[in-house]
Amino acid sequence: MRRESLRRGLSLPASLEALWAGRAQPFEGFIEAFLFGAALMDCREAVREAVRAVARRTQASGGSGFDLWTSPHFLVVHRGQISLDEFWRGMEDGLSDAKAMGLRTCVVLDAVNHFGPKHGHSVLNLTLPDLPPFVKGFSTGGLEGCPFRDWAPVFDRARAAGLRIAAHAGENGPGSNVREALLEGGVARIVHGLRADDATFRLLAEHRIPVDVCPSSNRALAADVDPHPLPRMLRAGVRCALGTDDPGVVPCDLGTEFQAARGMGLDAQAMARLRQNGAEDAWCLLD
Repeated sequence: MRRESLRRGLSLPASLEALWAGRAQPFEGFIEAFLFGAALMDCREAVREAVRAVARRTQASGGSGFDLWTSPHFLVVHRGQISLDEFWRGMEDGLSDAKAMGLRTCVVLDAVNHFGPKHGHSVLNLTLPDLPPFVKGFSTGGLEGCPFRDWAPVFDRARAAGLRIAAHAGENGPGSNVREALLEGGVARIVHGLRADDATFRLLAEHRIPVDVCPSSNRALAADVDPHPLPRMLRAGVRCALGTDDPGVVPCDLGTEFQAARGMGLDAQAMARLRQNGAEDAWCLLD
């Protein structure tokens, strides 16, 4: 991002510089940084290079693959800066590079929760008619402003198309969103889950729902959640694995996340459990 911005004569937003420096930002600051980076992905080669950056980071930190959240609707329809065909071709190029590096991959379609279910259907309308085989999942992100029960028809439609369902929940919204996403949205994977209560942690454990926990992202965007609940989640039996969520915007990789987990006082057994859960639950490793 820094190199491409310099080439284009663009100034980096202060929020992005702050995140790169490890300073917490409000969610609006993250969105500003995200939008700036998204604007750079306006051609096939730029998309390819973004995927290659993820692949290099994954390989350097010892990972064997990655699940990559993508927002084609935002780039193709909302911004109108690239065609869907060029986007998918760039994605395929980057994934081929990752495969040549020995990495396994999975792509997850991302829809924006606070834009509502109508937006979710628009994402599916755009992508389902000619969905590439490397797309394996559908998820919501963004602000948790729309009830997950209202997203259930969108999730059902994506599931009927053969996609696995996830949701960012309990990060910038109440912990009750985690329970609702599971019981009323029918999701099979939770990203974050930070604000859930102990009863919801037990529910997640009972249903064996994988939960991606992203310490660096949480520190930047949910700094009020302190202490971090990861140790409590593991004690409750939740199938937590470590994720990066925002690499490129929040500087992190698998190595930084394991270091952060160790800093929470987790013992060797808990750390091994995080690795095992990641190996068993990452969608890129399931097929």
